[in-house]
Amino acid sequence: MRHATTPARWLGLLLALAVTAGSAYGQEARTVTLTLNTATIPDTTQTTSFIEVRGAVVPSTGGNNIAPATLLGGDIIDWGDASTLEPENIGGDYWQISFDIADTTNLEFKFFSGQAEALGLNGWEADPNPRLPPGENDTTLTVHYFESQSEYRGVSGDRGDYDWRPFESKEDSVAIWFRVAMYGDEARQDEYDAAATAPDQTIGVRGDELGGDGPLDWGTTDVLLTRESMNQSAPAYRIYSGVAYYPEALAGTEQNYKFVIDRPGVTEFEEGNLSGNRTFTVPESDSTLHWVYYGNTAPSSVDPVQSLVLFAVDLSPFEDIGLFDQARGDTLWVFGGFNGWNGCPDQNPDDCLMGKVPGEDVFEAAIPITQIPGTNVVYKYFLDFNDETFMEAFGVEPPSGWEEAHATGTNRFETFSGDSEQDLGVQFFNDVTPGNVIPDGATIDVTFEVDMTAALTDEADPFEPAAGDSVTIRLNDPIWAFTQGIVEDPRGDGDFPLLIEELVLEDDDGDDVYTGTYTVAGPTYDALTFRFAYGQGTSFVEEVGTDTNVPGRNRVVYLDKNPDGTYVAEQTITATFDLEAGPLPFETNPEISTAIEVIDDEVPSSIFLGQNYPNPFNPTTTFEYAIGQRQQVRLVVYDLLGRAVATLVDGLQPAATYQVTFDASQLASGVYLYRLETETATVTKRMLLIK
Repeated sequence: MRHATTPARWLGLLLALAVTAGSAYGQEARTVTLTLNTATIPDTTQTTSFIEVRGAVVPSTGGNNIAPATLLGGDIIDWGDASTLEPENIGGDYWQISFDIADTTNLEFKFFSGQAEALGLNGWEADPNPRLPPGENDTTLTVHYFESQSEYRGVSGDRGDYDWRPFESKEDSVAIWFRVAMYGDEARQDEYDAAATAPDQTIGVRGDELGGDGPLDWGTTDVLLTRESMNQSAPAYRIYSGVAYYPEALAGTEQNYKFVIDRPGVTEFEEGNLSGNRTFTVPESDSTLHWVYYGNTAPSSVDPVQSLVLFAVDLSPFEDIGLFDQARGDTLWVFGGFNGWNGCPDQNPDDCLMGKVPGEDVFEAAIPITQIPGTNVVYKYFLDFNDETFMEAFGVEPPSGWEEAHATGTNRFETFSGDSEQDLGVQFFNDVTPGNVIPDGATIDVTFEVDMTAALTDEADPFEPAAGDSVTIRLNDPIWAFTQGIVEDPRGDGDFPLLIEELVLEDDDGDDVYTGTYTVAGPTYDALTFRFAYGQGTSFVEEVGTDTNVPGRNRVVYLDKNPDGTYVAEQTITATFDLEAGPLPFETNPEISTAIEVIDDEVPSSIFLGQNYPNPFNPTTTFEYAIGQRQQVRLVVYDLLGRAVATLVDGLQPAATYQVTFDASQLASGVYLYRLETETATVTKRMLLIK
C-alpha cells in the first residue's frame, strides 16, 4: 500500500487543523470582542502602531495546542506573525477587535506589540496566557491593560487578573490617567532635567478647578506624575504618568489643563507648539488620555545653538506718568523660560536684569540663550518697584509689576533665529507708547453698558439681582489700577483682579442692561484691562478668558482720541456678559499693532474691502477698505472658530478710503477672517499667517 506523498499529507493535516479549530459541521458561531489599552506599554506607542492578538486553540480532547489555527470566521490565530487578528485603534490608547469562533473553541491568547519589539523591549505580554473557554453566547471581555514583560513602575511580569489596571478604581469617582513624554525641544527649553527628582523637580498637571469640585487647580500642582521606569536607558525613564479622580457628577464637563514642571520657586507651563490649553471631556467611566509630548514638541535631530539675544524696552511713558524712577531704585527685568522666569534674580541676575542705555530712555539686556533654531523665545517684562522708596513717595505698597495690558496679559513670543546675535528691537513695557499716555489733568467719563441676560440663567451660579447681586468691573492690570488710586483688593486676600469699589452698574429701566460711569483721570495710560463680574460681599462670578498663551485673557479697550490727539471727554463701552471660557473681546493698541490712514478722502461709490497683501504674511500685512457715507464701522479679525482676536476699528468714521497695516505678531499661524461691518453691509475676507 502506497503512502500519500509529502504535499498531500501536509494538505490533509491543515484541513484537519481547520476542522479542529472550529469549522466542523454542527458548531455554532459566537463573536468575541477584545479591547486593549496600551497606556501601560513603557514607550510612546502611536495610534498607528502594530498590535496583534496571538495564540492557539486548545483541543478539548487534549494533546498539543493548535497553532496556526483557522477560526470559524476565517481568521487565523498563531503564536507567530501568521496571525491575522489585528485590533484597530478606536481612539487614544484604546484598541478593539471582534472575530468569530466556534462555541466549542477553547482559545489561549496574548497581545503583542510590534513597536515594543522593534525598540528593544519584549513585544510579548507577561505570562500567564489568558484563556477563553467554550461558550454559547457572544463574549465581550472587559478592557485589558497591556501587561508588559519589561519593567514598568518597578514591576515586571504578571500583574494579576485580566482586568488589572495601573490605578485604583474608586466608587462614585471617575479615574483619568494622564501621561506625558518629557522629550523634545519644549522640555529642554523649560530646563527639564531627566536625572532630577522631587523636591528638586516634579512633573504634574494644573487646570480649571471646575467650580472647586475637580482635582486640578491653576495655582497649585495637586496632581503629580511619576516616571514609569527607573532604568535610565529605557524610553519610559522620561515618560511620566499618574491618576486624577473626578466626581461622577462632573461627567460631560470640559476640563482645561496643562502639564507643568515644578522647581523650588518656579513653575514652567508647557507651551511650545501647544495652542492654548489642552482639553478633554470628563467621561462617565475610568479612562486614559493618550500620551503627548510636553508642549507638543517631538524630539528634534537639530542640535541647539547659543545666540546672544538683545532685549530693549523704552520706559519713557512710565517715567512720564511718574510710576518708574530709576533714582528711586526701581528696576526692569526680563523673565522667560530661558532664564527660569522670576527665579532668575536669585540664581543668575545677569541673565534677566536690564540696564539703562546712557543718555537714552531705553533699557537693554544682552542674554545668551541656547535653543533649537525656529523655536519660540517666551518671555515677559517685569517692573520691580523699590518697596521702601515707593512707600515713602506714595504712602502705599507698590502694585504687581508684571505686564498685563500687553496683548491682554499673554506672554511675549519671538522666533529664535539661531544667529550669533538676535536683536528684538525696541519694545514698550505693557505696549504703552508715548502716544498712549493720558496727561495730568485730562479726564474721560467711561460708561460701561453690559447685557446680563445670559447670566440670569447660568446653571452653576446665576445672577440674582433680587437677592442683592450687583454688577461691577474687575481690573486686571494692577499698575493701571494704581494710577487711579485703586491699591487694595476689597476681598482682603491680596490677590488680583481689583474691584472698582465706587462703580456699581445699575439697571434703571429693567432691560437687564446694567450701566455705570467711571471717570478715568490722568496721568495714566489709555488701555483699560478688565472683566465684568457679578455677586455680593466677597463672592463674585467673573468672566473667565484664556491663559497667558492665548490672546483674550482679559477685555482690553483703548480710550478714543479726538482728531487733534486729545482724549475724548466721554466714551461708552457696550458688551454682553460672557459665561463661556475662552477669549474675551479685546482691542489691539492703535499706536502699535494697527496703523490706519486715509489714503483717499473722495467719497467712494460703495463699500469695499480689499484683499490683504502680502498674503501669506508674517507678521504684518496691509489692506484697504472704503465706506461711502459717514457711519459706524467695525473692522474685526476672527479665527476660524469665530472668536474675535483683534478689533481694528470700532467707531464713527467719515466717508473715505482707508489703508490698514495689521501686526499679528501675537497670533499663532493659521487662517484668519477679517470682517468689515457697517450699518449698511458686511464684507469678509481671508488671510493666512505663517510664522
